[in-house]
Parts: sequence; structure tokens; C-alpha cells
Amino acid sequence: MQTTTRKKSDRNEDAMDSELGQMKRLPRGSFKAKPEATDLKNCKVKISMYIDADILEFFKKRAEQSNAAPYQTQINNELRKVMEGSSAEMATVEKDILNDKRFLKELKKKLESV
Repeated sequence: MQTTTRKKSDRNEDAMDSELGQMKRLPRGSFKAKPEATDLKNCKVKISMYIDADILEFFKKRAEQSNAAPYQTQINNELRKVMEGSSAEMATVEKDILNDKRFLKELKKKLESV
């Protein structure tokens, strides 16, 4: 019985050796990711999070419409808008403050009194 098992094992090893011999070798480093592929904007990360059921239903219903993106993509896009909008909003606030002459005069007075 052991001789039969060894013969099957030997056949499996021979078949594997044959397959490995037919495989093409890749040049060293060809498996490395391109720099733009590792940009955080291009990398998806799997997470678990709780969101309100009505929010999920809203996006799932939108995804059911013809030519609509999947609901997860829609949620991601909305989060991106918030993220990018907040930085643009901060830039606007900063610009408004720096151009507000009354604010700058009051700031100057405050700094001179310190």
C-alpha cells in the first residue's frame, strides 16, 4: 500500500516539475508597483463601519438607477467632496481674514499691547 502512495506522490512531483519547467521567468523587479499605483487616491482600503440605515438605503436606491455607480462608489465620492471642499473652504476663510482690513487693524492693536 505504501508503494502505491509513493508512486502517486512521485507522479505528482514529476507533473509539478514539468509545469515549473514550462513557466516563464519574469525579470527581477517586474512585480513592483508603479509609483502612481501606490498613490493613496488609487488605493482602496477595506474597513468596517456603522452608518445609519436610511443613509445606506438612500445610496442603494440611487445605485439602482440606470447608469448609476455602485453605492459604495457613490458614498466614497460624497466623502471625497466633503474632504476636498473643507480644504477649499479653509483657504477661502484664510483669504477673507487676510484681506479684512478691520480685522488686521484689531489684530495689530492686540499684538502691540502684548
